[in-house]
Amino acid sequence: MTVAEDRTTVLKLLGLSENYIMSYEGNGAKVADFRPWLSTSLSIVFARPELSLVIWEADKLSMECQAVLLKPMEELMDKINLVLVVQNENRLSPTILSRGVVQNFKTLAETTDLYWSEVRKCWSSGPSACIAYVDQIGKDQGIPMIEEVIKKLKTGLITEVNKKRLAVLDLALVALYESKETNQNQKLSLDNFLIESWRMIKG
Repeated sequence: MTVAEDRTTVLKLLGLSENYIMSYEGNGAKVADFRPWLSTSLSIVFARPELSLVIWEADKLSMECQAVLLKPMEELMDKINLVLVVQNENRLSPTILSRGVVQNFKTLAETTDLYWSEVRKCWSSGPSACIAYVDQIGKDQGIPMIEEVIKKLKTGLITEVNKKRLAVLDLALVALYESKETNQNQKLSLDNFLIESWRMIKG
């Protein structure tokens, strides 16, 4: 299951080609049409594993249509690639959610680049650049900066998971927590985050 807005982006991130998918529009789907499409498509994809099934706007499927998905999802999950693309996964039944893996691609469209490029320069330049940058951005920009870094790191995990990125993300989450929820000096938290993450990246 993917949460996203741009169809081309979704297919690219999933490594799928439009020539190798069988797709269905969930918005306005009727059980009488959906059931035979699903049955036929499953048979084809089962015989041709290079193909994938993609249901666009799956969160707009009626509860009856969603019920039709349950048995195939339970029995064929490891044999076929079935992708449900949604705007809001909470509109899917809990039973369907429990049978799939949710990937959130929505953050791709939401992340800005007000701070990220400067943070990356800090990681290239070292501790003194990290401290100077925190001094430069000012107190009111500290939390937005760390939130943007977290979004960028999480977005990168969609296409590649590595230990360093996860470790830096963990440091960023701690810095955000300290800045928002504790009495710790925000500048000290941000200095520590940038310097410790620089050490991690260079190590």
